[in-house]
Amino acid sequence: MHVLAATNNLYPDPSATGSGRYNYEVGRRLVERGHRVSVITRQRGDTPGRETVAGMDVYRYGASVPKLPATLRELGRLVESVRATEPVDLVSFHGALSSLGVDRATPDAVPRTYTVHGLWGVEYRDRLVDPSPWAAPWHWLNRTLRHRIEGRVVGRSDATVVLSEFMRERVRDYHPDGPPIRVVPGGVDVDRFAPLDRPAPGTFGDEALSVLTVRRLTPRMGLETLLDAFARVVGDGLDAHLYVGGDGPLRDDLVARAERLGVASDVTFLGYVPEEDLPGLYAGADVFVLPTLELEGFGLATLEALAAGTPVVGTTAGATPEILGPLADRSSVPESLLVPPGEADALADRLAAWAGLSADERASAGEACRAYVLAEGYTWEAVTDRLEELFADHVG
Repeated sequence: MHVLAATNNLYPDPSATGSGRYNYEVGRRLVERGHRVSVITRQRGDTPGRETVAGMDVYRYGASVPKLPATLRELGRLVESVRATEPVDLVSFHGALSSLGVDRATPDAVPRTYTVHGLWGVEYRDRLVDPSPWAAPWHWLNRTLRHRIEGRVVGRSDATVVLSEFMRERVRDYHPDGPPIRVVPGGVDVDRFAPLDRPAPGTFGDEALSVLTVRRLTPRMGLETLLDAFARVVGDGLDAHLYVGGDGPLRDDLVARAERLGVASDVTFLGYVPEEDLPGLYAGADVFVLPTLELEGFGLATLEALAAGTPVVGTTAGATPEILGPLADRSSVPESLLVPPGEADALADRLAAWAGLSADERASAGEACRAYVLAEGYTWEAVTDRLEELFADHVG
């Protein structure tokens, strides 16, 4: 089977997101199983226009929504290049802009699936932080265009794939006339993300509780709530330090907030964390926090932390309860893992409770977290199994 994946980013390209990791992990496993995988993706940084990545044939294009006609023509040429090497059996869409161009250039007879990692127009809205009034009409037009592009490609697909029941409902709300929706949860490389067999990275100090989050610094991520909760924990006398990985438009505001709260010396903003540093960072922390306020479509970071043996305290926003809810019911996890979004006091109480556990209790909870990931099939091998079956059903 020759699968053509259309995606907006691909690991290990610069600034690759969760969808880029998803495509990389599934694509390379399909190749290992004897399939051919071609990928059309946006060009980022100084990446080459054409190369082979983990056995996948990768074609990159320069993307621009304002120059949409030229972008679509370039995408059309790339599709012809892919099809010239070998007929395409199925197109796997990820990301609306890449998918629109690939869809237009692909014969209607070729089956299509669309994996919705996040709703394009909604995510665009989230990235905006207090846009100036004169720009508001442009932002409205941009959101509307993104929604319509996404809706067109979803509507032309034979199946929609989402990573959670939460996203199933959102896709139904935003694209009610779309095709049948299949839930295939995301995965984690359990060999790469594993408990440490060596001392924790030098990033961490000797504090009694090291709290970690790795997020894009945007409004919906709830980082203001996390800072407020952490300030209360420190104010109550707990020896703790907060490590914030990631970058984004709120960074300066968050730094200023930490200073106003009097915890600037207890908070380290790590900035962008390279992929190769993430496993040790997750495994070295005492607890990982996902303080999202809304729109958490799945949460690969949650799985990565759990696989590394690090408990995760998350909010009930989005799909997080689908991952953490069953784990929180296990007797080997002594403290609650879920709090309401935006409630700093509830989050502070959870952090204080985890800090109060003994070393043996923490170790037992960490073991339970990793065992849960393995037992529930949250691995890339299991994800690839399910997608391979779905693709084969549509190829016939």
